[in-house]
Amino acid sequence: MSLSDLPPRMRRQAEKILAEEDARRKVMKVPSVDNCANQDFDSRGEYEYYVGTIVPKIRAGEIVKCDQHPAFLLYPKGSYGDMKLREVRYTADFRLDYADGTVEIVEVKSKFVRRMQRDYPVRRRLFLEKIARPAGWKFTEVITADSRDDIKAWKKEKEG
Repeated sequence: MSLSDLPPRMRRQAEKILAEEDARRKVMKVPSVDNCANQDFDSRGEYEYYVGTIVPKIRAGEIVKCDQHPAFLLYPKGSYGDMKLREVRYTADFRLDYADGTVEIVEVKSKFVRRMQRDYPVRRRLFLEKIARPAGWKFTEVITADSRDDIKAWKKEKEG
């Protein structure tokens, strides 16, 4: 089935949803700093944390590796009777490997986004219990004060 198979009203609605998804997936590219990560930032909070906290630690030699948006598989695809179950992943904002061998996972969330992502607390807890705690990793959650308007302004800035 394709969009052209849908009635006009439903097709417009589907096209609108797809356009919104595409806009959400676009990320801002910034000049490389120390070639540490891919420098794709989904929010101003991520960018500010990277520039203000991570980059100085890289330059000081404390952080030896920085991965952006690492994804961790919590549950694989499966089925239960006739029901198809999708895989469940947790994607953090940063994975930081320190010179002393410590691994830190950092999640930067605005208060607004945190409220909107209703499944976030459950995915975070699963990640902590299934992956972070057994591996002995540190987990840091940074909550920013970004509002809906701040997020819209950041997205507009990325596109322009």
